[in-house]
Amino acid sequence: MASPLLEPIRASDWDRRKARHLLNRAGFGLTHDRLDRITAMSPAAAVDYFVDFEAQPEPGDAPDFLIPPLSREELRRRYANATEEERRKARNEYQQQERVAIQRLKAWWLHRMFTTERPLQEKLALFWHGHFATSAQKVKSSWHTHQLNDVFRRNAAGNFKRLTFAVGQSPSMLRYLDNVQSTKKHPNENWARELMELFTMGKGNYTEDDIKNSARAFTGWSADHEKFVYREDYHDIGEKVFLGRRGDFDGWDIVDIIFEQPATSQFMAKKLWTYFAYENPEPELVDELANTLRQNNFELRPMLRQMFMAQAFYSDKAVAQQIKSPVQTVLQLASDLDYDSPPFSAMAQAAQRLGQDIFFPPNVKGWDGGRAWINANTLLVRYNLPGFLVTAKLKKEDLEMMAYLGQAGLMSQNGEPSTAPQSMMSMTSEADAGSAQPQWNAQTFFASMKYATPNDCVSQLENRFLSTPLSADQRAVLIRSLGVDGDPAAPLGDKPIPQRFLFATLHLLLSTAEYQLC
Repeated sequence: MASPLLEPIRASDWDRRKARHLLNRAGFGLTHDRLDRITAMSPAAAVDYFVDFEAQPEPGDAPDFLIPPLSREELRRRYANATEEERRKARNEYQQQERVAIQRLKAWWLHRMFTTERPLQEKLALFWHGHFATSAQKVKSSWHTHQLNDVFRRNAAGNFKRLTFAVGQSPSMLRYLDNVQSTKKHPNENWARELMELFTMGKGNYTEDDIKNSARAFTGWSADHEKFVYREDYHDIGEKVFLGRRGDFDGWDIVDIIFEQPATSQFMAKKLWTYFAYENPEPELVDELANTLRQNNFELRPMLRQMFMAQAFYSDKAVAQQIKSPVQTVLQLASDLDYDSPPFSAMAQAAQRLGQDIFFPPNVKGWDGGRAWINANTLLVRYNLPGFLVTAKLKKEDLEMMAYLGQAGLMSQNGEPSTAPQSMMSMTSEADAGSAQPQWNAQTFFASMKYATPNDCVSQLENRFLSTPLSADQRAVLIRSLGVDGDPAAPLGDKPIPQRFLFATLHLLLSTAEYQLC
């Protein structure tokens, strides 16, 4: 029997709050034009817009600053007559160029996430980056890092088995998990172990002997300077026993056998639901999603469509209950503020400070997510980041208004007025030195709100930025922060709220716990 949790949402239940939820989870937040468009659609049409993203235009070009890897022969030719000192200097220069290219690649990807008309494609690419995690710290190549990033994008909502093959044959993964060095005399077990534990079936569904035998099967999977190669002379042709099957298996056979196991569809259905909807999903819900995945030969779109249409996806257990990831935080903040062209390099640094350094996941498990995004340090950065963006165009004397935030008691858990706006400005200046990033236009933003009373001003901010209503106490604090004496329901007339009070109130709102959720 079908789970009622996965029954499709009714058209009569579709509203602006649910459209906002879909925009936040299947993308990185909203421009208000897009929210209007999605709200006006039927639920099925809205989900189709996200899932069938190939109907939307391909955003932007591939980066042109990547450094192509050189073959050993090219390296030998280039430095045949060089001294040891000249080679050392060339190596240092090359490494520095790679470090700069990786930093530029971060900004390039954030720009793509921010501007794309295919938000689910980029949201899935970020998911796969955390799922099939490799780090540029070990791979040390902007070319290979982007190559794998492109594999995630091209296969984002395609076939999971095909994606697994593509990742396993990417030079980035082959180098990160050392399979490039795996031979029949010395089979390396890293890829074989993580393939089962982290990438497909999960712990408890295989044995140590299965790992050893699959490692033998993957001998010969290697890479030259830029692409996958199969080195037949490295491969162990002996008989292997794997998950109860016996034969002269190679890497292709191992992946086929893994995808015959019920655990694989269960593992991926649960992980994708957790990423997009909520943690600890009901077993019957996971069973049905896994069944959809198996029945469609691991094509992801039917399961994604079922997931985004499900009533459970729009339930109180899901809406405004997920802690925003650092990447979601910086992109959604820029989007919420109608930032036309935010400083993407600085945003990448901010995401790093918040705990998500893209292209540098902490280990092969990727990022834990959820409550792991929050600790004493990252919480302070979360509170201060909006202040930086909001006050970026204020004069020095106006920054004194930030003390106002401390007085209101919502600025940080320790109650200290922040000095971080200045430090965040410095961070941005370093990252975007030489670039001409337009600042956020506060006057345009507040003029667009067209509020008539202090109450109206707070209500518009609430509707624009939060997925859940403010409490009465929070509303009272925000109204006080507008600095208006008298009845908050009285028309403002010819006495507009001073800009510095608007900044302070907006910063307060963006510093609430509710704004950390989506």
